[in-house]
Amino acid sequence: MNQAEPLYELLRSSPAVLEAQGSQSARDGFDLRLAIRAKGMPELARLFKEHGCFLEFITAVDHGESLELIYVFSAWLRPFRVMARCPASLMEPSPSLVEVLAAADWQEREVFDMFGLEFAGHPDLKRILLPEDADFHPLRKDFKPGARHGGDWFEGETA
Repeated sequence: MNQAEPLYELLRSSPAVLEAQGSQSARDGFDLRLAIRAKGMPELARLFKEHGCFLEFITAVDHGESLELIYVFSAWLRPFRVMARCPASLMEPSPSLVEVLAAADWQEREVFDMFGLEFAGHPDLKRILLPEDADFHPLRKDFKPGARHGGDWFEGETA
């Protein structure tokens, strides 16, 4: 039996989970892969925490036409990793996990900084890596770096 099997059964019954697939951790590093509803993420984070898991990291992916949040949870006592993916929008903030998992604080700020995704309920959502007055999000597909960001010179820019 897979180390994640007990948690897998709980996740399959959650209304926040759209799809749950077992995976071969030796092949791709994850025991479970989940497709979830963004609004259900705090409840899933609570479930992971209650079962001895910790938040390894949060990141995002810009697919061009859409954005996606990726959450990775791990456990020490019964080693396994879970990747949870959910759609994200620049128009509607995703729920923050900070009240459930304090480790989400800086990670959500980094996603905000790099992708421009907002998190509803975050206690201090501000830039963490870039200057406060930065008007760009460098990991988005629509980011066009100017010369001061290591890119091409654009009309109107000076050295």
